[in-house]
Amino acid sequence: MKCILMNKNTKVATIEIDTKFNIIKKIYKIHNIEYAPLSLKNAAKNKTVNNEKELNKWFKGRGIPSWRKDIEKLLEKLNISSPEELLNKAYALSLSDQYWIKELKQNVDWENINFFTNDFKYKGYLNISFSSSSSTEDIDMKSPNNTTDGMLQKAWIIEDGKRMLVKGTYSPSMQEPINEWLVSQICERLNFNYCKYDIGIIDKKIISKCECFIKENEEIISAYDIYHSEKKDNNTNDFDHYTNILIKNGINNAKEELENMFFIDYIVMNFDRHLKNFGIIRNVETLKWEKVTPIFDTGECMECDKILEEINFYNRTGKFFSAVEMPFSKYLNYIDITKYDISKLDGLVEEYKNKLIEYRKYTDITDERIEKLTKGLQYRIDSIKSL
Repeated sequence: MKCILMNKNTKVATIEIDTKFNIIKKIYKIHNIEYAPLSLKNAAKNKTVNNEKELNKWFKGRGIPSWRKDIEKLLEKLNISSPEELLNKAYALSLSDQYWIKELKQNVDWENINFFTNDFKYKGYLNISFSSSSSTEDIDMKSPNNTTDGMLQKAWIIEDGKRMLVKGTYSPSMQEPINEWLVSQICERLNFNYCKYDIGIIDKKIISKCECFIKENEEIISAYDIYHSEKKDNNTNDFDHYTNILIKNGINNAKEELENMFFIDYIVMNFDRHLKNFGIIRNVETLKWEKVTPIFDTGECMECDKILEEINFYNRTGKFFSAVEMPFSKYLNYIDITKYDISKLDGLVEEYKNKLIEYRKYTDITDERIEKLTKGLQYRIDSIKSL
């Protein structure tokens, strides 16, 4: 099927999509490379890279991964055999960017179909993702829920006119929503740029909920694509390589924003700061790099994946660009910690403890675990104070 890849109202490329296997078989013509996904622009500059392969990687990365929690249950209720079948539903629209795909001669406008300004049904998808009910009533494939990546169960909903993302849990402890709340509290106290998460309950399951921070003329560009947009000099470390690219593109506070994010990761020991859960926000009309993304997707922290006996707040590692197991203590080599008023975190540990107690009937968190978690958080905060 011959199609046009669009970025809002701008033609990006004419492509061929294999509707049986949901892959992009051919790029016939690139119309506006500047409006293309940065991964395709990067590939177009490198003659050793296959453009179709890179565009397919981007296309597939927009969808639900095969390793998502309870994916078999989701596929069964949607009556499909693989998550790839959802990729081209609803014009491949997302709430993370403005890209969409239409058939070559199809007469349709972005203004009439995008999910930023047009409502969508979500209750059916929300139910099959989070409810124990077996009902498949009110499922509509015309939804941004076809393009939600990540291993956690997710669903976009509309609440008071706002697009909200609901996320479940992955770890046995089911701490992730409380962790997201905790990071929001730290960010608010320290006046960081962040995505606010609240805790909720759906069908006796604990979830987190946040508002979409992308507007109808914006897109997220991942740190992965930014990092690989320029070749790194052997004498430049990952942190400087990345921030230099951002500064070159007009984001002058890049270093400060990155320091804040990794400072948060140090305190809560976020072990999953991979290159796809931070980046920048670009205006898709002016192509201006507007700002660094707010701090988001920080649920994988506070030893949530460890059993009680393994909890350790002293000697752990996290992802730091190409270093997939960097000791958290080394994060401080890249951060000016003297600029932070740690006294603003006074009382936070007690609030965190109360929140763990409040929601423990929906989690697998015992008194012993609460004791270890609160002592661990206090230790992380005190370690900054001592420095």
